[in-house]
Amino acid sequence: MNKIFESGLAGTLELYDEIASDEEFSAIGNSFFERSYFGTRILILAANFGDEITLAGNMILNLATARAEIFVAYSAEKSPTSKNIHALKILGVSRDKIVYAADLRWLIVELRPNIIFCVEAETPAHKNLSAAFEKTLGEILREMPDYRPEVYKKFAVATALNAPPDFYAPNLLSVKHPKIGVTDGYDFDAIDRANFSWAERVRFPVPEACRKTLLKNNPLASAIFAYKKNHWSALRICNSDEIFFERRTDNQAFFAQVSNPAACDFKITGGEISRDKILAFDWQEEVQVRRVVVYGNPLDDSPAKIKIRLTLDNGSLENFYELPSHGLPLVIDTEKIFVRRAEIELVEGGADFGIAEAEFFANADPLRKIAPFIKLIIGKNFFYRWDVPYEVEKIPLGLYKFHVDAPVKITAKSDDKIILSEIFDGSDELILNLGDAKEIALAAEVVGDPNIYDEAVIRRVNDLTQIQLKISQWLDKMRVHKIRKI
Repeated sequence: MNKIFESGLAGTLELYDEIASDEEFSAIGNSFFERSYFGTRILILAANFGDEITLAGNMILNLATARAEIFVAYSAEKSPTSKNIHALKILGVSRDKIVYAADLRWLIVELRPNIIFCVEAETPAHKNLSAAFEKTLGEILREMPDYRPEVYKKFAVATALNAPPDFYAPNLLSVKHPKIGVTDGYDFDAIDRANFSWAERVRFPVPEACRKTLLKNNPLASAIFAYKKNHWSALRICNSDEIFFERRTDNQAFFAQVSNPAACDFKITGGEISRDKILAFDWQEEVQVRRVVVYGNPLDDSPAKIKIRLTLDNGSLENFYELPSHGLPLVIDTEKIFVRRAEIELVEGGADFGIAEAEFFANADPLRKIAPFIKLIIGKNFFYRWDVPYEVEKIPLGLYKFHVDAPVKITAKSDDKIILSEIFDGSDELILNLGDAKEIALAAEVVGDPNIYDEAVIRRVNDLTQIQLKISQWLDKMRVHKIRKI
């Protein structure tokens, strides 16, 4: 009797499992996934096998699906293993694209990747690779004015490998802000210093196959499992977004004579700091400038007062500014001007004052291979399908914009009835009243550019559906436990 009962229960649970995991919604889409990256070359710089997944697993799958040519390079001098090759094959990278970063300069110059993803300094191996990459790329950018790749850095340990194991939540959640004393191994608060402003992080959507509520049939989880180690890290790495910190490479200062090269070496953290009272940049020919960005010393806890003077053909412009503490950037946008000389002068600062990097850009935004996109948010989370209990009456909607300045029209429909239609700039929250709607289809579209859009669904669920999800996720966890024993 007990065996019959157990068998019947197992079959019922498996049925619940299939229902939960295979349910799809047609009104979910994003223009981000429609772009072809054929002809675009991507370089993933990882320290050890497995780092490529914690660094950019979702983006590898995204870009491989979009037909980009992806190379994965490791700084560890080891031969690829069958596990390593299999893991990358799952994500869409073939064996012949697995290379080594022993000679970074040769690798970058030879491949000339359009987009580079690299680990940020955390573990000793990550620190070595990050420092070598920034030093090498800085030299290349000075020597090759026709090469300006997109660069994205990431704390692959703090925001992925050691992030909260929150995959089995009722809805897929976004990457969390790491915190000292909470995030394992996060002993120094690097976030919100220098170029690592959490509010300015770049957030990319994740592929459809990686959005489900179970790890079953999730290619990112399968790639993690292929390594036969740290299986539970899938619960930390699988989120509704994948985050990076962008570094612009189109700095006009690379063409200048600089009184202290430490302020123009592409290194903001971990590099030398210019402590000169006056820092000067001279160009042989005038250069166009629309934006000036100055980073102070990331270890300076106090703001400083500086004066910036820009010398033009017909005179000069100068003004006083406050340089933020912790090396956070001072960003100055101007009308289009042509500059021959620039000076940054210390007016007042503490003992730890210094300039880590100074940047002069011809445009407020650079040209990018990755196209602009938008994404709907609930709370702080990217969402595609979001389940809420019937007792929830209102939902606060937000909006993430990747290099989109125009406002966005948001429309919500239930049973073909429009329950919300607003023009929204994303600076605040938009409250959606659910009423008695069971399923709501949301559409966001950039005003004036319908080719940039996002679609998502909010679904009301009852207690039985929530119990079913918990059972399905419990079964899913048992599968992972079984894989670990194999």
